[in-house]
Amino acid sequence: MIKFNEGSFVMNKAKTKRRDIHFRSEKTGRVMCVHSAAERANAKELEKDDQVLSYETGVALDPERYTYVYPLDIRKDYFKVEWASDFVVHFENGTVGVRELIQVEGLTKRAEMEKLEFSRRYWSLENVASWKAVIMEKGE
Repeated sequence: MIKFNEGSFVMNKAKTKRRDIHFRSEKTGRVMCVHSAAERANAKELEKDDQVLSYETGVALDPERYTYVYPLDIRKDYFKVEWASDFVVHFENGTVGVRELIQVEGLTKRAEMEKLEFSRRYWSLENVASWKAVIMEKGE
């Protein structure tokens, strides 16, 4: 687990104003933007991973594709929100993965679990080979 010192997060609402952290990525060759120290810590891990070719941050989900997401046990309001996934990862073997960050305390909250499941179902429709929730442990 990666440690962090800030609040809750799982699949953020797209186009929402929040703090930006900009950094230069060696993997992508460009300046990247994340919205929390936890996301920055995860980006550092992706930078070190030899299997990662490149990655994108804050990738907006296409609301037109929501109609294909199986709605069982996901509140209807979630289908009316524009969401963004934390990381879309491109691996050297040509596959694509998605990483959604969640703090360990969020694992007991139904709303957080519904957002994770919404993301998992959405990306499974996009033939993503590797979808994972990255559990972040609250730091000192």
